[in-house]
Amino acid sequence: MSEQATGSLIWGQAGIYDAIDDRLAIAAVTRYRTGLAWPAEPRAGTGLNVIVAGGWVGVTDCGDRTSAVVGSRTDMTVTAAPGPGTGTREDLIWVDPQPDAGTWTMRVIPEAASGTLPGLMIGRITVPANATLASQMDIRAVGASLERRLMMYYQAPDQVLNVVRNEQTWGDAAQYTFATGALPLEPGQWYKATFTASSPMMLTSPPGYWEGRIGIGSRTQGQPANAAVLGRAAVISYRPSSGGTNYATHAQVEWVFRHPPNAARVNTNFDGRIWSAGAATYRPWSIGSQGPGLQITVEDIGS
Repeated sequence: MSEQATGSLIWGQAGIYDAIDDRLAIAAVTRYRTGLAWPAEPRAGTGLNVIVAGGWVGVTDCGDRTSAVVGSRTDMTVTAAPGPGTGTREDLIWVDPQPDAGTWTMRVIPEAASGTLPGLMIGRITVPANATLASQMDIRAVGASLERRLMMYYQAPDQVLNVVRNEQTWGDAAQYTFATGALPLEPGQWYKATFTASSPMMLTSPPGYWEGRIGIGSRTQGQPANAAVLGRAAVISYRPSSGGTNYATHAQVEWVFRHPPNAARVNTNFDGRIWSAGAATYRPWSIGSQGPGLQITVEDIGS
């Protein structure tokens, strides 16, 4: 059994009476946003102990459409789990609220277990194979995100530059998707996901045909790329070649959506793809001197 640390919820009495009204007020003034207002500073201790320095504070979802303020002014210790036999494992330092008792628990959990769990992530741990000491692990703080609107920024790796593609549908393009890391979507929140391509270029096409598509979609963390559902697509109007010269263009698509109010909190990956609307070859990114050629941003735009 791993060691756990506990604390009292801030601004609220224990129990349902009156305290639930406090938590509802917190949810209202934060517009149901959750996150850290001041980040935690976790570090390795002795053995498998992880020490979280005092001074952090944040707002957590309580799982009953209310929120609570959590934080600690003193150092606290939790216990990490040993490493897997092979590969690596991503764990989280997690704060679980117990609103009816007016308390919270801090513990280390696998990232995969956090998808629908009420609570707040305050640190990340990458656990290598066979690790038996916290000092062998990569222990990282997470940023203060309570008032952050830009929740994610991803840019394409250099290896996509000048790669020639010929996919003709969103589904076909799954084999070469540009995907982000996981982002937790909260019930009732509105989000704007934007996929930008700075220099896509059509290389060959049927006579008089210079049209492509750019799209962005999503999938639940852990699902393969071919499970991503297209959220929004837009037309790319390529400039016709002239005298054997192909020309780059600029393309962007924005997808505004709401995570359903009655849905569970879910960790989500976003996928950006480019494809042709007919038989053609193209490069998603053709000019490397202008900075990252492909990027995805995700913004929280309110509830």
